[in-house]
Amino acid sequence: MRETVVPTNILLITADDLEGSTPGAFGGADDVTPALDALAAEGMIFGRAHVAVAVCQPSRSAIMTGLWPHRNGAEGFGPIDPGIPVLTSRLAAEGYRTGILGKVNHLQPVERFGWDTTVDMRRLGLGRSPRRYAEETAAFLAAAGERPWFLMVNAHDPHRPFHGSEDVRRMFGDAAEEIPDPSRMYRPEEIEGPPGYLPDLPAVRAEYAQYLSSARRCDDVVAAVLAELEASGHRDDTLVVFLSDNGMAFPYSKANCYIQSTRTPLIVRWPGVVSPGATDPARFVSMLDLFPTFCEVAGVDPGDVDGQSLVPILQGGGEEPRDHVVTVFHETAAKGRYEMRCVQSARYGYIWNAWA
Repeated sequence: MRETVVPTNILLITADDLEGSTPGAFGGADDVTPALDALAAEGMIFGRAHVAVAVCQPSRSAIMTGLWPHRNGAEGFGPIDPGIPVLTSRLAAEGYRTGILGKVNHLQPVERFGWDTTVDMRRLGLGRSPRRYAEETAAFLAAAGERPWFLMVNAHDPHRPFHGSEDVRRMFGDAAEEIPDPSRMYRPEEIEGPPGYLPDLPAVRAEYAQYLSSARRCDDVVAAVLAELEASGHRDDTLVVFLSDNGMAFPYSKANCYIQSTRTPLIVRWPGVVSPGATDPARFVSMLDLFPTFCEVAGVDPGDVDGQSLVPILQGGGEEPRDHVVTVFHETAAKGRYEMRCVQSARYGYIWNAWA
């Protein structure tokens, strides 16, 4: 294993259904994600980062096992197979305190992950309250004391129902009162319009504006969590990674293998290692690479995994870059099987559909 000078702690922040081009640092509107854009300016962004599978639970299971869905067993919204090693157990063996805020049940079986701290969506304003995320982050950091820690913070935005839609009250009932407004809300007439793969029709534009408002609230969560990290004094000894689990919940994005479905806005801040404002626009990376990356940072053997550590790249070197990335799809939340595979290169995405 390589000798590295590394921070002790790991903060993994995920968005739920944030399209890869939404943050300003990745080409989106300048005012939607100020906290993420500031984080990007302090770290490194990857222009060709992709999730292994573009739907929530399997995507997260792949990240936390470092294995393809067909290897970890979580091809759909089900548990990983018995005996599959998970990141938290590797880190706990080295004395790490582990915690998860939000999306707790999207890593199954929950007990296999052995979290020291679990906070579900109801205690987080249905996964949409920056204040509650800040409070729970502060509590976790205080409980960790002098131990090294791994904290997975999962925002539930900008997953549907979008802010301002009638579905919020229909889905959440009176609990919707717990959800705060974003710090900035968008009107259809003031936005540039949806991405080019969607038609710029009034109803689509209205929903896309609601999506951007939800994306801003996700950014508010990021800002709140990073402020607590700063206040704790652990900013400089913490590796911070941000990504989205898949593309946004619109046609041609999410739950398939189109590029906008699998591309994720990966940001890595590593004080003292990654140069602020660094960009890697051309190298293909997979979110399967995060498991061995976190293991190397913690000085842990990752075992038999399907990714490769990003530490050499973050340190300014790295092996010969990939010229493509592979992505897959198996099963929807409704248990519908739609087998897909994609080889994504700089120019083409070759998609195979078994069901076509």
